[in-house]
Amino acid sequence: MKNKSLIWIAIMLISAIGFSSCSDDTENKSPIFENISLSTNNETVTITFSEAVYANADETGNLEASDFIVTITGVDFTYDVVHTAGSETMTINLVITSITDGTETVTVKPASAMSVYDNKGKAMDELEMITSESVAKDLGIIGNWYSSGDNVAPLLVTYFTVDSIYAEFKADNTYEVEQYNIGNTSGTPDLIFTGTFTIEKSLTGEIWTIDITQELPYAATSGGIFEIKTSPEVLWYEVVQISGTQNTPPTPEDGFGSSTGGAFGDTNIQKFIRIAE
Repeated sequence: MKNKSLIWIAIMLISAIGFSSCSDDTENKSPIFENISLSTNNETVTITFSEAVYANADETGNLEASDFIVTITGVDFTYDVVHTAGSETMTINLVITSITDGTETVTVKPASAMSVYDNKGKAMDELEMITSESVAKDLGIIGNWYSSGDNVAPLLVTYFTVDSIYAEFKADNTYEVEQYNIGNTSGTPDLIFTGTFTIEKSLTGEIWTIDITQELPYAATSGGIFEIKTSPEVLWYEVVQISGTQNTPPTPEDGFGSSTGGAFGDTNIQKFIRIAE
């Protein structure tokens, strides 16, 4: 009789263990980030979750920008989120307005422990995060450039007899421009311009703004726009001196040729070819 009792106890324990194991296997797990993909132009991040997700615990709500913390260290940007309740994927639209050197990454994590839910009301752990591969390099105007022939702005040729220009915009936000006039055979520039600059990518296409504080050959402030066009790569550059003049710089919204209300037309558009470093 004692042996039978022991057998029944063993069977009950085995059943309990089996039931417990089954419960653990079917326990609902929190949703997690499964994959992150960054577009080659740095404009779109696609996130894939481990399951269908929602903004609310009752299977409702599209995920929004406020549900996430998105970081790109050292880069200025804004973002919004596109998601449909119950979808396993969402899109983050990035608007980057500063240079990227190609080493930065995009990191995404929930804003809180009540930001993302699955269809059982289980929340994503607030410590969950995912990081992309490096963003594409976009240094704006930083680099070495050369202009000659038809690429020299007609205004510079007509009024200042400019033949060619070498320009270097450095990563430390300083610049040096060498100007060679028509007839110069000495190899020594007629004028050298130096100073500092700041750039910011606009919300209009691929146009950037640039503000210049010139130190040599005389102090001056200038402003304008530039765009690096591709196939082939050509830098379009339109800048006017603001200090001591009535000039107004062109704007990204009005485009090239908009200096001083369009007074100069296309004659002040300078074009450069990048010099390989």
